[in-house]
Amino acid sequence: MQEIREINAKRFSVQETSEVSDSVLVEEPLEIYVNDRFYTLTMRLPGEEIPLAVGLCFTDGLIRSAGDLSMIRYCGEDTGNRIDLYLNEGAVKEDLLVRRGRQASYSSCGVCGSELATDACASIGRIEGSARFSAAKIIQCQKTIEEMQTAYKATGGTHAAGIFDRDGSLLSFSEDVGRHNALDKAIGKVLLSKGAGKASIIILTSRVSYEMALKAGRLGVEVLAGFSAVTSIAVDLASAINMTLIGFLRKGSGSIYTAPERITFHQ
Repeated sequence: MQEIREINAKRFSVQETSEVSDSVLVEEPLEIYVNDRFYTLTMRLPGEEIPLAVGLCFTDGLIRSAGDLSMIRYCGEDTGNRIDLYLNEGAVKEDLLVRRGRQASYSSCGVCGSELATDACASIGRIEGSARFSAAKIIQCQKTIEEMQTAYKATGGTHAAGIFDRDGSLLSFSEDVGRHNALDKAIGKVLLSKGAGKASIIILTSRVSYEMALKAGRLGVEVLAGFSAVTSIAVDLASAINMTLIGFLRKGSGSIYTAPERITFHQ
């Protein structure tokens, strides 16, 4: 596996040390260029670079779908650390500056959480889906993600994201050293396979922060669940866009923070 490398290490305890061979994740930089201009640099697990680049540009709001792209390619080789994307003439073109800079301005001394949630709701709209999801189905989706984490089982060092349809069928799955990258890769795969309209549930192995909730909201899923904690601003955003947010999804249970009416229970 290209994402794993065996490295010699010394394992120790209070009483002794021993020489071991340890499985370590490979982390590499990826440059993303849009219309031949530098857009961002991200660190990632090698592999699935094109879905990562497409998903990241989508969750950033730079593109509305894979149809906004006229071409996607590796720069000069079949695999590597640079991806070039080219926008169609009719695509929405935000300022192609380095994405790390904030593009919005605020009158106060810095932006507050409620402003971010309000801005996000205005840009992506409310999620009006009326589907209901059984708690058992959500838990089964979580178990599916756990079973598919091959890199995590070998190294203990990855995050994963899975996207499911309303029936709980898996649409895409990705692992990466970064939780944002894992989700962007999974979203990119759904966009490239033209399955975005079926996406209803996202399961994350990580905590759910504002940025993760924003990415899920842009895709329009009804349920976002994470194995770990949620942040207050993620709750504010999920509430503003009417997305069901679940945290601490593990060992057959979880905590629902917003839009609980979507989850059904059977005694």
